[in-house]
Amino acid sequence: MSVVIGVATPSYATSDIEPGYEIKFNLDLDAFSSTIDMLDIFDAEHDEDLKVYYFDTPDQEFRQLGYIHRLRVYASDKKTNITYKKRFTGVAVEDAIAEATEKGFHNDMPNYKFENDRKERIDVFSISRKEKFTKDDILRFDLIDPEYAIELFQDEAPKKYRRWDDEDWYRETLSNTITYGPALAHTYEGEFLGFEADLEIWSYKGDTVTEISTKTDDPREADQIEAAWFNKLSEEGWLSDSQTSKTGFVMDR
Repeated sequence: MSVVIGVATPSYATSDIEPGYEIKFNLDLDAFSSTIDMLDIFDAEHDEDLKVYYFDTPDQEFRQLGYIHRLRVYASDKKTNITYKKRFTGVAVEDAIAEATEKGFHNDMPNYKFENDRKERIDVFSISRKEKFTKDDILRFDLIDPEYAIELFQDEAPKKYRRWDDEDWYRETLSNTITYGPALAHTYEGEFLGFEADLEIWSYKGDTVTEISTKTDDPREADQIEAAWFNKLSEEGWLSDSQTSKTGFVMDR
């Protein structure tokens, strides 16, 4: 029997921040006869191969406060990028948006992305900003210089991000970070139940996580996609028992 789920669509009347939605599910790769079979089911074609690193202190002080520093290095000629992300785990979306508004964030900020990361029927509000760099000999697909990467994070940190709590604390903490990863990621573009779908297969320390996701700016469509995908994935036995985030997949090992 299908299980129907629904998420109450929130109202953000007190703020002009209107986040988009990214709906995510982890798949059980062992539920498919092969990776090729899985890709055929989702009509998915290969997009990119990349390595993903995270930077945090040994006790993950940044992550505990919602800061994520991520470096992506591509096998192709695509530009390397670093991402600054602030996640509001365990905080109601309305409260997170109110805090962001108090910090001076608003919709008319094209360099920032406001998003509700929806997983396990829970929306987590996040703010992220990406900086792109031309490939060089210091950040290569097969090897990076961690100290150089940390310098990039230091130099490019946006003012609103580094001053969210305390700038001196932020810079000092960033200088004490280490690398987590890299995870090797293979990405694919496909389709599921009439909606565009991104598939990612991440491998790290002998383990693998496979995620299917899609994005929409329409909260009602987000509810529709989540319910339809959850029901179908459940019926087919394709859902993984573990719905960990990709960040957790790397940083918890």
